Amino acid sequence: MLKKIIVLVIALIPVLAYSQEERIVIVEKGRSRKEPKDHKIVDNNYVMKFSPIQMLLGEINLGFEKVIDEMSSFEIELGPTVSEVGFSVNENHYNGPWGSPGAQRETAMGYFGSVAYRFYPMDGMKVLNGFYVSPVIKYRLYNFGLSDYSGLLGDTKGSEGQAMFTFNVGVQRWYSDHFSMDFFAGLGLCQEVHKTAQVQYLYNGTTGEYDYSWDKYSYSGVRFSATMGVKIGIGR
Repeated sequence: MLKKIIVLVIALIPVLAYSQEERIVIVEKGRSRKEPKDHKIVDNNYVMKFSPIQMLLGEINLGFEKVIDEMSSFEIELGPTVSEVGFSVNENHYNGPWGSPGAQRETAMGYFGSVAYRFYPMDGMKVLNGFYVSPVIKYRLYNFGLSDYSGLLGDTKGSEGQAMFTFNVGVQRWYSDHFSMDFFAGLGLCQEVHKTAQVQYLYNGTTGEYDYSWDKYSYSGVRFSATMGVKIGIGR
């Protein structure tokens, strides 16, 4: 269901970009251009951004977009990640063989970074304004702590690394000379590498008791990835 909603949003973004009300602005005698009725067309050189919705995924997402030429720009995003917050909780907090002490997941800090190229194809618009398409490469690392729920073992750590490629579409609108909102959605692929551990217990025939230890393991795979959100920008 979520994928269907995101596909619908992706389909609507270019429609919204072209279907808005327009007015004719006289540039010079004998020439004119179209300008969105309720949005400004700015000639800024860069935008600093914050994406609040990404906090639901445990990201503090800060970005910077810079004009390259008359139809394209370059964008980078950097910031920390916080595991076990919102949708960054990827599995049950308690993990262990039935009847044995479990491993409790605890929050920890990680990081992410992304780079993107943006192309603004609409005629009569300046870069950083209106509809765009954008391939994005991103890496995100969630770290988390693991503690033995019974207290028999010392703490250990786990992580989840995600390498993603997505193709985004979006619309960037300016509501003043320096304030923008960037609406985007995209689909792509994600390579995940998950490293974790569970409590292992083995019967010791010499002592007649169970010996406990951390059983560390990892797994990886590729899945489809979807994204959508809004970025609040300050530009000059």
